[in-house]
Amino acid sequence: MPFVAVLRVEPSPSEAADVLRAHGGAEATRDIDGMTATFDRATDAVACAAALAAAGAERIGLDAGEDAFDATLVATRLCEAARPGQALVSETVRLVAGRTAPAAIRPAGALRLRGVADAVGVAELLAAEAPAPAPGRTAPIKVVIADDQALLRAGFRVIVDTEPDMSVVGEAGDGRVAVDVVRRTRPDVVLMDIRMPELDGLRAAEAILGDSELTTAVLVLTTFDKREYVYDALRMGASGFLLKDAPAARLLDAIRVAAAGDALLEPSITRRLIEQFARVAAPPSDGLPPAVAALTPRELEVLRLLARGLSNAEIAAELVLGEETVKTHVARILGKLGLRDRVQAVVLAYETGLAGRGM
Repeated sequence: MPFVAVLRVEPSPSEAADVLRAHGGAEATRDIDGMTATFDRATDAVACAAALAAAGAERIGLDAGEDAFDATLVATRLCEAARPGQALVSETVRLVAGRTAPAAIRPAGALRLRGVADAVGVAELLAAEAPAPAPGRTAPIKVVIADDQALLRAGFRVIVDTEPDMSVVGEAGDGRVAVDVVRRTRPDVVLMDIRMPELDGLRAAEAILGDSELTTAVLVLTTFDKREYVYDALRMGASGFLLKDAPAARLLDAIRVAAAGDALLEPSITRRLIEQFARVAAPPSDGLPPAVAALTPRELEVLRLLARGLSNAEIAAELVLGEETVKTHVARILGKLGLRDRVQAVVLAYETGLAGRGM
């Protein structure tokens, strides 16, 4: 089934048709209360919603998925639930659009919607606030380097600062300083050494990832002699990890991947690491946990492939699906399981034993 994003606006501004065409949308229905439109891409739907809000639309609802009927129902109910001047989007839209969204999207809890069986995760579209980063990034990726060895920090700085799309905005020699520097400079990515004085990298990463005002991605730097620390970092939401002796090209690629809102998975290393430590959390003998068992068969397939370290493009090829469809499946999996990113999904797949079933 093809991916579809559905937007509902009430009432419909006079310029709605022009705004819709400008953002690649197709009008689905129009009635006395407003208009419903469909899009092939969630980011286009978000951009259209922001433009309609700027044009004076009173209430907007937006959802996405493979089932056009369900997405239309949720979008309509979100529109009904919105306050005057408010645009509500589903958590699926927020996760699918990610950091490429053309407007800021802030999580807003969950709502029970009429005619929808389960509570729907909701976010508010803040059309007047620009996201960071904006699509088609023009500003360099801001990087903070946290390592207690000055020589290593200097080496990483030289590598990063030679790239035209990156800039080191701060350094830290211990965990406490790292947290302070990140909060002051708001970088896109922090390279975090695990073993540092004052506050170790794990606790520093926890403070950064737990701060709702920060969107900084954490890349863990390790010599791999403290694997349990790396495992804990992945569980709490780090975007991945790198060996300190990784080639410069690998480091730069990892920074770009993390800055784009994706997670860096090294299938051979990550899988071995997670398998080793997930054994302590043996799955219950009576099957999968309820939240995992509630995933659709297709979502379970996608989660198993995530556990193998496959990218969205590779999963799409494996399942013969569109990449946007895979992206929305991943977003729904994360939303249903309450996970931050695909790294945490991989950890959960191993801890529950799902990764070992049918792989």
